[in-house]
Amino acid sequence: MASLLRLLSVTLLTMIVWQGSAMANNFEYRYNAYIHTVGSAWSLRVNDIFVRDNAKVAYADYSPNVGLNLRQGKNTLSLLFSPVTGQDPDTGEYHYELHDGVAIDIAIERYLWTTQERERIHPIRIRYNEAEGKFEQLEFTAGGEERVLEQPHLRSNGRMQLSEFDNIIFGGGWTLDGYRLDITFTVDDPIPAFHWEREAVVLEDTPELRRELRDAYRHIHGLISRNDTEALFHEVEPVWERTAYMLTERNSARDFVDNASQGLEKFERIRPDGAVLQPLYWGDDPQEDQVEFLDNGRLVRIQPHPILWEHPPAGSERFASFPVVFYKTRNGEWRVADVATNI
Repeated sequence: MASLLRLLSVTLLTMIVWQGSAMANNFEYRYNAYIHTVGSAWSLRVNDIFVRDNAKVAYADYSPNVGLNLRQGKNTLSLLFSPVTGQDPDTGEYHYELHDGVAIDIAIERYLWTTQERERIHPIRIRYNEAEGKFEQLEFTAGGEERVLEQPHLRSNGRMQLSEFDNIIFGGGWTLDGYRLDITFTVDDPIPAFHWEREAVVLEDTPELRRELRDAYRHIHGLISRNDTEALFHEVEPVWERTAYMLTERNSARDFVDNASQGLEKFERIRPDGAVLQPLYWGDDPQEDQVEFLDNGRLVRIQPHPILWEHPPAGSERFASFPVVFYKTRNGEWRVADVATNI
């Protein structure tokens, strides 16, 4: 498992988050979730779209950007978590159980570039009470302040829904069973729709789908192996267009990519930094792929990421990945929906 974790510890970042103020014609707000946990490994989703994962069971503290996952209006934040208590030395199976010490603290913040104004809500701060067999809500933040649930442009009812969840898939392809915690919050800002929103169909895990999904990866991998960066740009352009608008001061996907580190050359068979494209990283049988469905079954990917470059020398085990997520159109075409960078 350790080698698999190392494999995905370095991802190919396909976005640069500019720290200056946004231009007037770009989105002027940045949204972050602040996740503090004790006693659990977890995977974070917003609107059932992957944001990042965490394998640190004892304690974790992350503040990922969630702006690219948002919709105007009602949104759902989901923490898929497993309170791991140990591992069977014979089978390697992980054990999990809710127990005293398991704690989850989630805040969401809206930041306005131009004025540096911040609005923060604190939907969840909970701690498991083993004697009572349930989570208890803590009414104050770790700093001793009352939790705020409503701001002018951002609000939540502070209620949570907890359910069982099987097969939480982590970056290395390993899985845990556990729970899913859902909270809802509302965003008033005019956020553009996802490019796949109207044409993505709900998918079903079948042998045919797994074969088609592998073909979708082969198509992207083939473009890279042939150094056809223009065709690759066309495939990913809607993702980069939205990223440029939401997170940077660049005016287009082309402007965004051209000004990123290494530009489109980063997606050639041999990158400017010397990293070499590897054969697709999966086994012989598609039925053994760790297939992860997102957006209530409309998006899908394989874990660990199959498209990899290895930094020299050969055998260094220093990898960069292209973590694409796919959707299928009503016409049966497979398209790139997202690039899940785990930041």
